Amino acid sequence: QERLHEVNELKMELAKLQQSYRTKASGSKSISEEAQNAIRKQKQAIRQLHREEEELLKELNLARSTQNQLKDKSTVGKLRTLKDKEAENMAKIEDEKEKIKNFDLQIKK
Repeated sequence: QERLHEVNELKMELAKLQQSYRTKASGSKSISEEAQNAIRKQKQAIRQLHREEEELLKELNLARSTQNQLKDKSTVGKLRTLKDKEAENMAKIEDEKEKIKNFDLQIKK
């Protein structure tokens, strides 16, 4: 009878150990799945960053292209010419205002 009692205790201990093993295995599987999901998301983010980098490099190369630099120089030259003409026209306007002022003074005399 004591032997039977020992066998039952051993069976209970075995059942506890088996349960503990299943719990740990299940937890390990869950952690592994979480890690795989995190890695998958990180790889996706890396791919997206590579695509963005390629796009930025294309834009940079386009901006640096000789043809665009020439267009930019031409545009800057046109803007300078327009600015100079604006200054000339402003000076003419001031001259005309002064003439009108003088004419008004002569008319009042």
